[in-house]
Amino acid sequence: MISIRSCAVVLVTVLPGAAVQPGTVVCQESPAPDSGPITLRLGGATGRVLSYAHVNRLSLGLPDELGGRATTRTSLRLDQKIESRGRDSVVVFSELREFQFDVDPRPEELPDLSRLEGLRFRFTATPAGRIYRIEIEGAGGPVQKQFREQVETWLRGLGFPALPPGPARIGDSWTDSARVPLAALLGLQAEAEAIEVRTTTLADVDLEQGAPIAQLDVETRWTDDPESTARQLTVHGASSQTVRFDVRQGVFVDSRGTSRMRVEINAGKGEPPLAIEAEGSYETRLLEPDL
Repeated sequence: MISIRSCAVVLVTVLPGAAVQPGTVVCQESPAPDSGPITLRLGGATGRVLSYAHVNRLSLGLPDELGGRATTRTSLRLDQKIESRGRDSVVVFSELREFQFDVDPRPEELPDLSRLEGLRFRFTATPAGRIYRIEIEGAGGPVQKQFREQVETWLRGLGFPALPPGPARIGDSWTDSARVPLAALLGLQAEAEAIEVRTTTLADVDLEQGAPIAQLDVETRWTDDPESTARQLTVHGASSQTVRFDVRQGVFVDSRGTSRMRVEINAGKGEPPLAIEAEGSYETRLLEPDL
């Protein structure tokens, strides 16, 4: 149900023993009449720049022969600008303004990723946010493919799910699936892919400063891909996240969540499998949101 958050500032003198102190802001949820189904679509004025800050923390439990335990932290700032909009598509120009990747313990060789700062690309998506084309500025051939895969990882890492294909009511859910490189999920060099199934539910719509904000609950499951060339491993993983979306402006406000994953690699006949476990947390937020 759509709810209105009403607040009042208590300015009067409060009697001794009262729970509320003078000047305290008291808020309560006031249910509003159900407005029926709502339409969630990407928006934003053409030319407007949206800046997102993203932080991802990952704790890896690796076998000793693969390096033992490690933690990683990835932080980035991504600027996005709506270049054009049509009935069936939205073209977004993006620039990676900041990027930092840290590992503890630090390996002897860590690639210099500072050159990624300033990377520019465009992606084309449906109004519901399903990306179907990515173009890297100034890159071609194998480099284009390499950067495109990395950009897909960043965009997936932001945690923003696809929106419903049509009008949705509170409690409605929709599902998307994709093949995802394990390297994108774990930050490891691996050729295998996992099957990702993401279920998004419209949990609620609140009014914040007069703007309707949709809360989306997202549950993701990962399993091994039976068609993958690397058939000698199994994958089990899941994540839960909460996403907020400005219905009126058509922009994502923030996203936060946690994930767990276990990968077992066949070590050969009679040998126990090598196990990799990972736990992660991540947060993305719109900088200086204009709500």
